[in-house]
Amino acid sequence: MVKRTLLILSIFIATIFLIVSSAPYFNYFLIQIGVKKESIMIAGTGSMYPTFPKGEGTNDLVRAQEIVAWPQMKKYPSGLSIFGKHLFDYTIQNGDIVEFQNDKTKQLSEKKYGEEAGFVKRVIAQAGDTIDLRDGFVSVNGQLLTEPYIAKARATYGGDYLPDCKQMTIPPGFVFVMGDNRKASLDSRYELGLVSLDDIHYVIPWNQQEEYKKSWRDTTGDFSLAHTTTLDPQKFIELLNAKRLKESRKVYKYQSLLDASAKIRGEAMIKSDDFSPEGTRSGMTLEKAIRQSGYRNIIFAEVYSRGFYEADELLDNLLEFPDTKKILFSDQYQDIGLAAVLGEINGCPVQAVIVHFGGYVPPNYSKEQTDSWQSLVENLEKILPSWEALKQADGVDQGKLTDLVNLLNTRLSNAKRISTKMRANQWLDDEEKKMAENDKNLATEAEKLVAELNKR
Repeated sequence: MVKRTLLILSIFIATIFLIVSSAPYFNYFLIQIGVKKESIMIAGTGSMYPTFPKGEGTNDLVRAQEIVAWPQMKKYPSGLSIFGKHLFDYTIQNGDIVEFQNDKTKQLSEKKYGEEAGFVKRVIAQAGDTIDLRDGFVSVNGQLLTEPYIAKARATYGGDYLPDCKQMTIPPGFVFVMGDNRKASLDSRYELGLVSLDDIHYVIPWNQQEEYKKSWRDTTGDFSLAHTTTLDPQKFIELLNAKRLKESRKVYKYQSLLDASAKIRGEAMIKSDDFSPEGTRSGMTLEKAIRQSGYRNIIFAEVYSRGFYEADELLDNLLEFPDTKKILFSDQYQDIGLAAVLGEINGCPVQAVIVHFGGYVPPNYSKEQTDSWQSLVENLEKILPSWEALKQADGVDQGKLTDLVNLLNTRLSNAKRISTKMRANQWLDDEEKKMAENDKNLATEAEKLVAELNKR
C-alpha cells in the first residue's frame, strides 16, 4: 500500500514537473486550441475607432507606428478533435472583430505605411448574406443594422469594390469586413475586397466585446438622419479658414452667390449623373453656373466630392488630393461658397458637395493696349463734329451720313468704356469684350460709308 502511494505520488510529481518544465509548449498548445487568448497589438491608424483608440501622431505614417491597444484575441481556426469530437472550435459570426493578413493587406500596407502588416476589422456579412450600402447606412439581408460601434451615425458609403446601392451576396468561404471608423477605413468596400476565412488568424467574438462598449455610441435617433444633409457649410468655411491662418494666408470671405452657383452645379450633376468638370452630359459648366448665379468676379474654381460628409471629414478628404489642396490654399481667390445637394441617381440616394471659389487678379494691361484705345477715343472725338456738321447739307446722302454718325458714336461710346476700364486696370466684362472684338468690323463699315460719301 505504501509502495503504491509512493508510486502515485512520484507520478504526480513527475507530471507536475513535466507540465512546469514544458510550460511554454503547453501555453502554445492552449492558444492554438482556443482555450487561452493571445495579445495582439493594434496600430493607431484609427480605422477601428472608437473600439480601439486613435494614435496621436500628426499623419498616417506616424500613427501607424503607434501601438494603442493590446486586445486579447482568440486563435482562429481553433479547436481540438478527440475521437471524432470537436472541442473548443469556433465559427466566425457577424459582429466579430478579426485580424487577418494576405497578399492584399501586405500590398496596401506597404503602399500606405511603408511596411507589410495585417488588418483588424469587423465582420459585417458572411457567406450567404446579402449586403447593401445606401444613404450612409448598412443593410444585411434586407435589415438595417444598428451599429453602436461605428464612430459616427450614417457614416457608411460605398467604394470601388462595393458602390452604394449595389447589392452583394457573400460567397462561401469569405466575409465582408469594415472598420468601425467608416470614413477612415480601407476595407471590403475598396480594393481590399472580400476576406477569405483562410486568411483570418485571430478573432474577438461579438459576445466577448463587453469591455469595449463603454466607447460606443448611443444609437437612438440614428435612422432619423436618413435623407438629410450631413454638411454644415459655415463650419467647413471656419475650419478651412483656421488652417489658412496657420499658414499665414488670408481667410476666405463667404459669398452667398457662390452658394447659389454651387447648388446649380450640384443639381445638374445629380440630375444628369455627370460629375465631370466639363459638364459633358449636363451642359452646366462651372462658368455657366457662376454666371447664372449672378456672381461677377474674374476668376473662379471648383472642388467637389460625393458622400455623406460632415465639415471636418470633407476638409480632410479634400486635402488628400494635391490639386484640390492647391485650390484650398490658393491666394488667387478671396470668396467662397458651397452647397450640399441631396438627390437620387438610379434610385440611389446621393449627396454631392460642391465648393466654389472666386477672386480678383488685376489684368495689368500693356501700355500699348491702353494707349491704343485712348487714341481711338481722341481721334473719334476730333472727326465726329465734322461729319455731324454735314447734316442737312446739299448733295450729301443723309441716310448714309446718319448711319456713319451713329456708327462713329457707337465706336466712341464703346472705346470710352473700354479705355476707362483699362486705365483703371480693371477687367473687361463679357459685353465689353464683345465690344472690343467687334470694333474692327465697325471700323470697316465706317470706312466703307466714308468712301461712298466722298464719291459724291
